[in-house]
Amino acid sequence: MIVRRSSVVALSLTLVLVLVGGTVSRIAAAPAPVRPAVLLDGTVVTMNPARDVIENGHVLVRDGRIVAIWRGSKPPAGVSLDGVVRTSLGSHALIFPGLINLHDHPFYAMLPLWQPPSSHVQAALGRPTGTEPYANRNQWRGTTPEHARLISNPNTILTDGNALNRYLDVIKYDKVRMILGGTTTTQGWGPDAALDRLLARNAESPNFGRQRIGSSVFPLSLSASDVASLRGAMSAGLVDAWLAHLAEGVRDGDRRPGDPTSSRSEFADLKAKHLLNDTTVIIHGTGLEPEDFAAMASAPAARADGIGDGRGAKLVWSPLSNLLLYGKTTAVYDALNAGVLVSLGTDWTPSGSANLLAELKVADRALRDDAVLGLHRFLVPRVMAGQSDEAHGAGERALDQLLVEMVTINPATAIRWNDQVGSVEAGKVADLIVVNRSQTPLELGIPPSPYRGLIDATERDVQLVMVDGVPVAGDVSIMESLKPGHFEVVTSPAGCFDKAIDVTEPSIPGGTETLAHISASISNGMHAMGGDFPPAGGGPSSPYANTWSYLKANFLGTAGLPDSTFNFGLAFFFGLTPENKVNLEAMKPPPFFTVDDAWWLATLGAKRDATGLIEDVAPPYKPYLANTNHVSASDNPFAPETFEQRWYSTGCPVH
Repeated sequence: MIVRRSSVVALSLTLVLVLVGGTVSRIAAAPAPVRPAVLLDGTVVTMNPARDVIENGHVLVRDGRIVAIWRGSKPPAGVSLDGVVRTSLGSHALIFPGLINLHDHPFYAMLPLWQPPSSHVQAALGRPTGTEPYANRNQWRGTTPEHARLISNPNTILTDGNALNRYLDVIKYDKVRMILGGTTTTQGWGPDAALDRLLARNAESPNFGRQRIGSSVFPLSLSASDVASLRGAMSAGLVDAWLAHLAEGVRDGDRRPGDPTSSRSEFADLKAKHLLNDTTVIIHGTGLEPEDFAAMASAPAARADGIGDGRGAKLVWSPLSNLLLYGKTTAVYDALNAGVLVSLGTDWTPSGSANLLAELKVADRALRDDAVLGLHRFLVPRVMAGQSDEAHGAGERALDQLLVEMVTINPATAIRWNDQVGSVEAGKVADLIVVNRSQTPLELGIPPSPYRGLIDATERDVQLVMVDGVPVAGDVSIMESLKPGHFEVVTSPAGCFDKAIDVTEPSIPGGTETLAHISASISNGMHAMGGDFPPAGGGPSSPYANTWSYLKANFLGTAGLPDSTFNFGLAFFFGLTPENKVNLEAMKPPPFFTVDDAWWLATLGAKRDATGLIEDVAPPYKPYLANTNHVSASDNPFAPETFEQRWYSTGCPVH
């Protein structure tokens, strides 16, 4: 519920090379947003090289930068507090650098969680019953009616210029969900004047006077000329980071008889193309082995002069997406043992999390659960829980610190932004979040710490989000003090809380659109996919028994067509189900807050009704028999009692 207050893809190689030289003037030409001078009071979790935690700390933000940080009531000599707005954050405020998400597909952000259908038999690929987890992304991508109906077809309808052409609204929707969860940078689309300065940053867009980051969803499909151009740009020092989806599938030892595809072989292909260097950031790496991580850690400098960051190739880990699709995830402890820098990413909403606060909880479970990765924790001695109470607590705290590093300083370092963001240090850009220390009870043996405070935090606990020194979201009272009258209020029905957010920026194209408008645009479009006479229980319908007047009126050049002609076009373009129905159905976008996403929580918790369907009184589409690949014979790392009930209990918070 939204109340208004008064007042596509991966970046192409060519685009990277063309825009590198023209970035500064383009950024300088844009009018700067109003940035109030703000003093933040609380515990400052700096994530600086010393990992200092400053209790009774203060952070002064002015003109988009962190001017000073100090402990106690007296500011350093020469620091003026004239004209500063001092917000009331309370005694439990934790101040962190903004979270950085290096794996996102924002063009799919309006889609709810997708469920791998149990009916999908692939006997020739080692899946003779259809109830087995997938082994690599080629097995599920574009291969079932359910995938087309619930992912590719709605994506086309919402974002294609010949259809509803609402891709800007879709990406803004993604940014809102990220920002409400404290994510100040995300990744996954090319530069766009209507998006670059709105809410969260995009990693591939111009930032900090430069644009030197590229990405590839299918890196091994690059042509020989593109590979040569990319290597040339890397060698010339024109690339800070190249994010490449790679080895998204199970390790070779986990492949089933009959499965001919080795996801690990993609790593060998990458090396053969001489694209493994210190600008390479591998997304997923699920199929990699310890020796592959060792090769990543020792990858050479990309630049011809040998100047590099000394960190080798980096890794972005998306545990939820891996587990829901494959029942396995990346061997992160092996990567850490090899010295690989690891960051956390959400992947896309059809198989991932809404924001990094949710993905942090998934990663927390995965790293501690013996049925997932916990048995390999010994590979990283500093996070081992020792025998004595003191040693046990130290190991648990170290693991919590590592998790927070994965969403702050590690991703900033991976894309060479650590001179600007990723830590709370004087002189850096004020991309910051403030969370109220969570009241979630601690698990046995895990000590309280500021790091644990972020891991346990949910959107309810996010008090303030700043990007480039601009307040963009947070508690209503705080936003009222910093941006009076210039925000909307978003309500969580299940969590019983409100948050304020400002999605408007009049100086950019479409910047006056409100969140209420954006949300209605997406919801109306997704509902219209069911047509004027959708089946009572949901699902697709016959082209002879339905009409799609909303789609016909809003698709490019189709308003004057007879219904029968338009219906035939829908069936031709979007396909028919085995029952000869148009492969579309009415859908609902996921809510802005995780606590309200009953479908996501029920899927992770494997909550089923008497018929075997995922249990939700108001599902986003018609449920069907689906696999819960993340659940083993003996364990569900996201069982309701250890996940939903721990972090996302409904109802009003008790104060």
